[in-house]
Amino acid sequence: MLFFIIFLGLLLRLTFINKPEGLWNDEYVSWYVANTPFNSGFWEEVLKQCHMPLYYLYLKPFSHCSDLILRLTSLIPGVLAIPVMYLAGKEFSKKIGLIAASITSVLSFLIYYSQEVRFYSLLFLFTTLLLLFTIRLLKTNSKLNITGYIISCALIVTTHVLGIVFVFFNTIYIIYKKKKITAVILLTGLFCAILCCFWGINILRMLPASQWWGNFSYTNILFLFSDFFSPILTNNVNAPPVFFYHKAKSVWMILSLLTAIIPFAAGIRKLKGLSIVCLFTILVMSILSITGKIVFITKYSIEILPAFILILSLGFNTIKKTGIILFLLFLSIHTAAFFSPYYVTKIQRSEGHKIPAEILKHRNPDCIVFTYYEPDRFLRYIDLTCKNTYFISKINRHEYKDNPAKILNNINKGQLVSVIFLDSVSFFNENFINLNSNNSKIPEMFLTFSHIKNCLIKELDTNYTNYNVDTQGAWTIITAEKK
Repeated sequence: MLFFIIFLGLLLRLTFINKPEGLWNDEYVSWYVANTPFNSGFWEEVLKQCHMPLYYLYLKPFSHCSDLILRLTSLIPGVLAIPVMYLAGKEFSKKIGLIAASITSVLSFLIYYSQEVRFYSLLFLFTTLLLLFTIRLLKTNSKLNITGYIISCALIVTTHVLGIVFVFFNTIYIIYKKKKITAVILLTGLFCAILCCFWGINILRMLPASQWWGNFSYTNILFLFSDFFSPILTNNVNAPPVFFYHKAKSVWMILSLLTAIIPFAAGIRKLKGLSIVCLFTILVMSILSITGKIVFITKYSIEILPAFILILSLGFNTIKKTGIILFLLFLSIHTAAFFSPYYVTKIQRSEGHKIPAEILKHRNPDCIVFTYYEPDRFLRYIDLTCKNTYFISKINRHEYKDNPAKILNNINKGQLVSVIFLDSVSFFNENFINLNSNNSKIPEMFLTFSHIKNCLIKELDTNYTNYNVDTQGAWTIITAEKK
């Protein structure tokens, strides 16, 4: 039975894994850092990131491989997590182990991140190991369990900057249950303290600057549960302002949540300690988000998901016949969603860098103006050595804020130029920008790059001919010839 569950999880994670849009921004960053040679700035690049270094080391041996191989590096830990969740559930009973493994196998949230070139799938595997050794350590204070717990904590906090929040509360829970500070607590605390001093201070300083695009809302909490337990992912970048934002998607969300809410409540009563650990982790994330340190995104709280799965599994088992029916309905909804257009493996990476690269190959301009990203961002998919390239990015945006159109001054008469816009950061019209230029609730980056886009389009409309507009995914590319 377990083999079938693992095989199902593998098949679901393999479907549509080769994304035609290529790597998008976060995935590109993962690849770029991992691809940087050790002797040519690897650690400097790691220190520029707002996450820990372990994932970049894990990805490094595969950094010269294709997009498909890079995605498979996330699929492997995603599949391995299924039998580990089985072992965690099996600590209560074999039936609960199979339920936990089945949920892990079909859960859309996990399937999505098993295809993403980011650390979340690997982090989930580490957290399932922590859950397993937490349960075992609470039963038996053996050297194996202590070692497993320490290693699991180390893997988590060296992968995710927010992992230390979950590890801290989980360790406090063990102290409470064991009634004494054991070697595991001392070693874990010492390791976390050293790591925080070395990496944490720099990362916490960088976090607010890297998390500029969203504000906290009550919907973030609601989408946390819908992302975890429904086939629809909403808050993987930023949440809409309302929960019922799409009628068809809301049906999928509500049906799956209805099958999970009663068992989850029953499971909380069975696993109060870990439930409190999860609650405090969410609380800290909420406080950090409200104070502007991070954006509240579901994936940032992935450390609590193994505990949530175990709580849900215990709940399905607790309410007996009703639980079996709800469990089968839960699985059916997730597997049926595979045939819907909203299924997670069918989600387009709308900001994929291969999209503009393919359009540029087709238009073959003499000059290219990049906005928001620098030209180097696209070299994985296109050779720009024979092109004149210019850019207005986050780095130099203030130089062009008053007169963005001056970047076109170097374009000669008769030359064909392509201007690339990332629509997801440049979507305001000029009237809105003028009215909200001092509105602190609206990220400056959106206002600035919207203004840059509007000015460049106006210049192209006025002084260029043979105008072509290509819009695909989150990209708009305007190609025109200077009069």
